[in-house]
Amino acid sequence: MPLSELQKAELFTGLEARGWTWRDAFIYAPHGTMWLSQSLPWAGDLSEFHERMSGRLERNLTMGQMYDDEADHRALVADTHGLVDTLTAMLSAPHA
Repeated sequence: MPLSELQKAELFTGLEARGWTWRDAFIYAPHGTMWLSQSLPWAGDLSEFHERMSGRLERNLTMGQMYDDEADHRALVADTHGLVDTLTAMLSAPHA
């Protein structure tokens, strides 16, 4: 089941607090390494979103040697970490 309207609002508020910004109908991570659609940021449920992005973060942390530019790698990790932190906070909230 896709995220509810309440979950999308909470997601976007949390991301904005972490420096994500809106351009047109998309919210972009601070370093521009990822973006989410306002209408459908994720097709599955919140737990699945968290699991998938946590896995991505773990892979990003261990795959640094694949990047020619260390700054690009740090930016990707920071952006992914901000998303995972937001999702973790949402799952920890009493209403999640």
